[in-house]
Amino acid sequence: MKGDWRDWRPAIWLAMLGVAVMLLIAPFWYGAVFIGAAIGVAIRIEQRRRRIAAAAASAKIERRSSKQKRKRR
Repeated sequence: MKGDWRDWRPAIWLAMLGVAVMLLIAPFWYGAVFIGAAIGVAIRIEQRRRRIAAAAASAKIERRSSKQKRKRR
């Protein structure tokens, strides 16, 4: 199933790992690496979701136009 919170699990886990590292290790910027990675992963996930949605919309439009062409004959 696509389109729910499970898509975001990698970003969520990286953010949680970043917070844990920030709390446990003295220089907090070690955890910032994981937070940055979580942000990057979230951006990639959103790009992928938009690309899939655009492809689905394009296929839907293509199907609709081919049906209309068949009806005209």
